[in-house]
Amino acid sequence: MKSRSAFEFTVRKMLRQNRKLYFWTFTLREVHSLTEAMQFWNEFLTLLKRKVQFRGVRVLELHEEHGCHFHVITNERFPIRTILALGERYGFGRTNVKPVTDAAQTVSYLCKYLSKPRARCLRRARLWSAFGKIERTRVRDVVLETAKIRLLRRIMGKPSVHYELNGIESPVVEAKRWRPERNFRRALQKAEIAYLLSFDPEYLERQEVWQKARFAGLVDLSHPWSSGNPLADES
Repeated sequence: MKSRSAFEFTVRKMLRQNRKLYFWTFTLREVHSLTEAMQFWNEFLTLLKRKVQFRGVRVLELHEEHGCHFHVITNERFPIRTILALGERYGFGRTNVKPVTDAAQTVSYLCKYLSKPRARCLRRARLWSAFGKIERTRVRDVVLETAKIRLLRRIMGKPSVHYELNGIESPVVEAKRWRPERNFRRALQKAEIAYLLSFDPEYLERQEVWQKARFAGLVDLSHPWSSGNPLADES
């Protein structure tokens, strides 16, 4: 969520500089591994920034058949023939560019790739990045504020969003009966339970009854059409 918000804020800043945006799509002629594709792209982009001062934001799309696509939004026109000629050196075949008629729709379209579950090869990849001389918003600059996040911050002993945004130091007081949870996963689990209890006080009691019934074999979790269901053979 923070990464998507940072991407949207960066595009908005580009719009403030120039109301005209351009949508580029770069596709390699051959299908390469992610490592090779990113190497070709980075070398190509380095040359573009040096030759034509190319700048904007890049979004990585992993296509099932065509490998990696590189979508780019710029707020300036660039010489397409020069870019095509440079792209051929690094294996880029199909390159498409068109003016953006609806910025919100284009951002929403690219955010789709930022919100999808990541494939294994994309776990450590940067799905989007800004390049060149543009004003940008980094992920670490985005601060989220929700009821669950307030609980999570409190459990981890971190200052509130209000304190952080205003530069107010909030020392963590560790009591004998309570210490901040340093492990993020455990803290997240505790925050989710605390959040549910805030509007459902009987949540834990109901979960305990459910677990006892499940372990006693009183609850069948298999689907009616699965082989694990005792009624499957009778149908």
